[in-house]
Amino acid sequence: MTSTSTSDVTSAVAPDDEELRDNLRSADPGVLLAVLAQLTGDVAELDRFADKISHIPNPPERAGVADPDTVEALVERICAALADGPADIAVDREFFARLLPVALGSEVPDEQVDLLLEQGGFQPSQPTLPRTVPIPDTLSVAIIGAGMAGMTAAMAAAESGATFEIFDRNHEVGGTWLTTTYPGIGVDTPAAYYSLSRDVNPDWSNYYPQGSEYQAYLVQLADKHKLRDHTRFGTEVEALWWDDDRAQWQIHSVDSQGNRDISYSRVVITAAGYLNRPRMPDLKGRESFNGISVHTAQWDSDLDLAGKRVAIIGAGCTAVQIVDACVDEVQHLTVFQRQPHWVAPRRRKSDEVPAHRRYLGRHLPFYANWHRLKAYWATADNNYPVIQLDPEWAKDHLSISPANDVLLQMCLQYIDETFGAGSELAKKVTPDFAPYGKRIIRDPGGYYAALAREHVDVEASEPAEVNAAGIRTRDGRQIDLDVIIYATGYHLDFLSTIDIRGRDGGKLTEVWGESPSAYRGGTVPGFPNLFVMSAPNYSPGHGAGANLTIEVNSHYIAECLQLMALRGATTMEVTQSAFDAYVAEIDSAMSRTVWCHTPTAHTYYRSGSGRVVVSTPFRLVDLWQQHRAPIESDFVLR
Repeated sequence: MTSTSTSDVTSAVAPDDEELRDNLRSADPGVLLAVLAQLTGDVAELDRFADKISHIPNPPERAGVADPDTVEALVERICAALADGPADIAVDREFFARLLPVALGSEVPDEQVDLLLEQGGFQPSQPTLPRTVPIPDTLSVAIIGAGMAGMTAAMAAAESGATFEIFDRNHEVGGTWLTTTYPGIGVDTPAAYYSLSRDVNPDWSNYYPQGSEYQAYLVQLADKHKLRDHTRFGTEVEALWWDDDRAQWQIHSVDSQGNRDISYSRVVITAAGYLNRPRMPDLKGRESFNGISVHTAQWDSDLDLAGKRVAIIGAGCTAVQIVDACVDEVQHLTVFQRQPHWVAPRRRKSDEVPAHRRYLGRHLPFYANWHRLKAYWATADNNYPVIQLDPEWAKDHLSISPANDVLLQMCLQYIDETFGAGSELAKKVTPDFAPYGKRIIRDPGGYYAALAREHVDVEASEPAEVNAAGIRTRDGRQIDLDVIIYATGYHLDFLSTIDIRGRDGGKLTEVWGESPSAYRGGTVPGFPNLFVMSAPNYSPGHGAGANLTIEVNSHYIAECLQLMALRGATTMEVTQSAFDAYVAEIDSAMSRTVWCHTPTAHTYYRSGSGRVVVSTPFRLVDLWQQHRAPIESDFVLR
């Protein structure tokens, strides 16, 4: 697997190569025109071809179409441009803005342009504060976790010139993509986008690849950026205690041999995620089962489901992927769902990436970047109206707005087409809350079809109890089993597994209680120089993926380090007033979203207090703008 950016891609084929021409003829002409304009640096190419290209829905994106003569002309001009060599020009914002509608198939508001430049990988995240003072070696950074978030934070620290070290309890990078290996595990955000904008991968085999392929991408990043040289593997951080005399964090860790150590760092970035600890249901008799019990987060690679009588407890994304993957091999499958989710149909006949996309991604400059951007644009702020409450509409509808209703009707149609309108199975899988009330699920291709198979049963409730032979249902039936799979998710752990103590020994878990919250950069009053990557209210619940907020936060933290260097400060701590005002802004915006108006939806987005603590209520472009640079007056710098 290789990764690329605009600076990495070079044509590895002769411009008169017939294979190149054949692949170009299969490509989206809107993307080809954007590529041609960039290769030549000539805006006149847009005037020559733009009105000959139209766009049609190609869910979730829009696809460019043109007549054969136009396509052939584009192919010839691209080959000629490759023969001349790419134009040596910087990415010009105005020029780029003119390319966007041609490639994406819709008009793009000016406020989105700078974010799209970055998310397309056309330019790296741009520094905001002056870099006139280098970050001193004394401003050392410890990063907890070597998954996508920790790796991204490490790359940002390296680029800023900061000294950094990563701590990870595993033997390799990857985080959840390393440790979670259940059958069917895969990416449910388009892979063209669910990656890093600085390392665009042109060669995904699938629009939604399996976990092993995504893990290979993360391993490749570690190799490319030499992150292992800065990582303590097999080292779990148990406690972070602020030492006010040294103005540093004590890092209490234990290695795989049980040896404990205390090290120090000026700054700590936690990148451990908030879904780490498997949650087992409180089921009577759970330990009495004589068969095999396994939680999806602790999958046994030697477990063979072939010919087995299997029960899956859960109906979320994980359960959906396992059912899709194992339905053909099990003897009988019983799915226990506490509550159904809205399931969106797969929108393509096949999720396999066409050969021409992979070929051109490897050989044609800018091509993979545009397809990354198309994947982002189709799943980002264009979805924002779906989560926004229209009070008048919601009075008389299950959906919360006309935009939300479009999705609801699509999902209902999928249910009716698969199970038959009004059937008992259709009733079992139909939620009683608006779409996005809990995380929307994409059918990997065979989930709904699997539920309708003769050897599959759906129980619209949790089990009553587990016994030695299997499970007893709520209505008293006995289901004998060989394997019980617990797809019951995780405890919502915003750093509750690490003993974090700030100024005067205050514990973060006590400060947060049942309602974790944070200011920009994941900062909290009383905890100087602590940045939480997977912070409360940072998950983009309406679109895109966690990779966006990870990049946004990494940029912001680098800007904070630069501010400390510019001011000669050793500590940086958000003020209580700034913290309170930002959290109030989050809660006010959240009150107008679907998550506050679907009380029947059981979702991990809400904490024990009832506050929505996972998703952000903001548009992604607004979140991005909020994190361009720290507001100095919102911090105490010492």
